[in-house]
Amino acid sequence: MWVSVNLGEITGWLAVSLVAVAASVPIGHRIVARRRAVLASPAVRSHVGVGLAAATGGFVHALSILPSLGSSAAVSAGMEALGPGALAFLLLVAHMGVGLRLRNPKLRDRARVRRTHLGLATSITIVVAAHAIILLRQ
Repeated sequence: MWVSVNLGEITGWLAVSLVAVAASVPIGHRIVARRRAVLASPAVRSHVGVGLAAATGGFVHALSILPSLGSSAAVSAGMEALGPGALAFLLLVAHMGVGLRLRNPKLRDRARVRRTHLGLATSITIVVAAHAIILLRQ
């Protein structure tokens, strides 16, 4: 059976995969070491590197879907699918900004900023899942 896959789908699932890897780095470190990674650790550097790749993947996905916006799948999904996708894009920009703030060793109120970073990551996950589910229903 032949399955047609477009560039938007490929870049979307690639971005989701990179997000999963980026999230697994600090979670994995916390499980193994039983404590949070220090700022200069290889785990944090890996998280930042893969996280920036995931953000780049999200931006590439947003650009790659532009030619497909007139397709029957996009038109039939309408704002029901495009809305969560656009919201995910905005949350991604905010998440990246907060994450880059966490790189500052002199950051005041690091715990609050870290909670914001986690809250944005959780929100992105929920909104991207809604976006994908709506599109998969089409």
